[in-house]
Amino acid sequence: MAREYGFKVQVFRVAATYVGTVVGAGFASGQETLRFFASYGRIGLLGIAVATVLFCVYGVWIMELGRRLKARSHREVLHYACGPTVGKVMDGVITIFLGATLMIMIAGGGAIVHEQLGMPKGIGTIFTSAVTGLTVLAGMRGIMAANSVVVPMLTAAVAGLSAATLQYHGLSEIIARSMPWPLLMPVKSWLLATLLYVGYNLVLAISVLAPLGAEVNDRRVLVTGGVAGGLTLGVLAAGIKLAVSAHMPEIGMVEVPMLHLARLHPSPVQWFYTLILWAEIYTTAIGCAYGFAQRTAAVMQTGYRGVVVIITALALFGSGIGFSNLLAVLYPVFGFVTLVVMVGLGLVWWRRGAV
Repeated sequence: MAREYGFKVQVFRVAATYVGTVVGAGFASGQETLRFFASYGRIGLLGIAVATVLFCVYGVWIMELGRRLKARSHREVLHYACGPTVGKVMDGVITIFLGATLMIMIAGGGAIVHEQLGMPKGIGTIFTSAVTGLTVLAGMRGIMAANSVVVPMLTAAVAGLSAATLQYHGLSEIIARSMPWPLLMPVKSWLLATLLYVGYNLVLAISVLAPLGAEVNDRRVLVTGGVAGGLTLGVLAAGIKLAVSAHMPEIGMVEVPMLHLARLHPSPVQWFYTLILWAEIYTTAIGCAYGFAQRTAAVMQTGYRGVVVIITALALFGSGIGFSNLLAVLYPVFGFVTLVVMVGLGLVWWRRGAV
């Protein structure tokens, strides 16, 4: 019985780490789901179903490759999937993007503190940077522990808001209001939007999933945890999609759709969801900081802890550019790079056999 309990705990930690690494400010805010799925109307639910399958398959495959290659970072998986030349380029691009995303998340932490508490952004960025650095200093165990706390909170918050919306409007009314809104679509094709969404999130998560597979080193745990994590991401996305669809088209003009929904409820609900938003920024920040620190330490051949302190300090400085400015410039560029890695991983899976 103790062994079975230990297995379930490990599966939960793997699944929570997977979910926590993928979901960030864009997911928890509802903005990603609004644009990549809800904007396509009813067919957006089919997009979520496709994304869920891809999250399950690719998540398990990346962790399994990490286990087989004894990966210390995303580098080993990228070189294996894309070849030495393309893999080296992708390694450099992703490493740079991890550092840039870390700056975006720290800036986002400052923005939430400023907008919700009325405090200076600097206080929020310093706090987010400090907590991120302290967590990452503990390595993979610190990341798994943090996500094990945050992800159940996110699940409860999204489930609660979605259930309240369904109870008030009814599923038939929500489906009826689920009409396409072309102005919100990132691309015309719902399928391409789904692939871009999954690709971007998975490639960002490789920096954590690959070494996670090597550290856990238990195929049964990785497969079960990867599938559980992928299914959880799908359920959460579907809940957010239904919730925002109930308030279309007016919610399309809102910067933080889920916080807008939370404001329709008593004050404690609003404050709880504000905490959730910050926590999801934090979980994405620690994943990016960990991946960036691992690669930087390997390239510079220096100590991991010293690199963590330096990069969190530099990210704090860079966050002064601003959350929205960083987001607008970097994310669209990176979205198309991810397709190369997805194709490479898919070809390796196809040629050399499934996990």
